Amino acid sequence: MKKLLKWLLIAVGVVVLVVFGGGMLMPSQVSVSRDLVINASPEKIFPHVGNLKAFNVWSPWADLDPKMKVKFSGTDDGVGQVMEWDSKEMGKGSMKVVESAENEKLVTALDFGQMGTASAQFDLTPDAGGTKVTWSMVSELGNNPIARWFGPMIKSDVAETYDKGLAKLRVVAEGE
Repeated sequence: MKKLLKWLLIAVGVVVLVVFGGGMLMPSQVSVSRDLVINASPEKIFPHVGNLKAFNVWSPWADLDPKMKVKFSGTDDGVGQVMEWDSKEMGKGSMKVVESAENEKLVTALDFGQMGTASAQFDLTPDAGGTKVTWSMVSELGNNPIARWFGPMIKSDVAETYDKGLAKLRVVAEGE
């Protein structure tokens, strides 16, 4: 019985070491960047990314929960716009515009409540008759080894969702 207990304690110790030690070796930051060339000028595309009410029209997350409650506050355009959401599928959170350069760039601060924070950015660059739209996000996972294990999964999910969103943005912007 003592041998079994000893081996059980060793096994638990190894699992704890792998989970926590391995987690600390994982990256402390999730960084995602996706881009797509859209056959429209930056002037046609920016109103769709630079205004949070318009963003919500093509947002890939709107499809995931059609019953999501969304509230807008702050300014009507530019820096200071705020969008808050409450969803059974995606929880509660907010997005606030913290930097805006018309037809060039939009930076937002994301707050996912207990799930953490992130910074997201849209960059619009003229590209051979169209516009290269780059959508990126950076999130700090901190020193939580469990959160770090989820980093690769978060990166994969966000990349897939960003690709869907950029495809929807293309349809909206090119359809005008």
